[in-house]
Amino acid sequence: MYQALLLDVGHVIIDISWRVIDAYDAVTGTTEPGRDRSRPESDARWQEHVAGTITADRYWDQVARSRGMDGLIGLFRALAEVVPGELFDRDAVALMRDARTARLRVGVLSNDAYSLLGNEFFAGRPELAALDAFVDSTEVGARKPAPEAYLAAAAALAVAPEGIVFLDDTPECVDGARRVGMVGIHVDPFDRTPAFARARRLLRLTA
Repeated sequence: MYQALLLDVGHVIIDISWRVIDAYDAVTGTTEPGRDRSRPESDARWQEHVAGTITADRYWDQVARSRGMDGLIGLFRALAEVVPGELFDRDAVALMRDARTARLRVGVLSNDAYSLLGNEFFAGRPELAALDAFVDSTEVGARKPAPEAYLAAAAALAVAPEGIVFLDDTPECVDGARRVGMVGIHVDPFDRTPAFARARRLLRLTA
């Protein structure tokens, strides 16, 4: 019986996607240079991303720079300022909410959350208001997959590592969680449903 749910932030709880950027463009009246919304296959960079040739961070960094923004961080901050609620994955938010309703401990462990958007952003978001712990590597002095990061999160949750189900989109960070005794689940940013469904089964959140 597991007692806690622990999640990474980027590409798990919050994410940049064309849905988010379309919402941003609708508010600001901007458009993506050269993008044909009716033909996503015409975006060669996107096809490289889907094929795994380039990472999500590199792809969105390139998108940001094509819009005159200061790379990935600039894009995240622009979206967070204009359409902050759109950044949150609805299924991830529902998973956290249901875990708390089931009286499980729920927390976040991130390497880059504060460097991307600052702790004030996360502290003020209603989607995260009920968290038991929010641990960023800048406060720990060690980044995932170093064991110290996971152990700091376990301590913040007041749950032994063996009682924690951890979700992350980076395979080496999932492996790092497993090495300290957590159940590590890899999240595919293109389809998070299987990872969230497995977490629900392990935490007994499904009938």
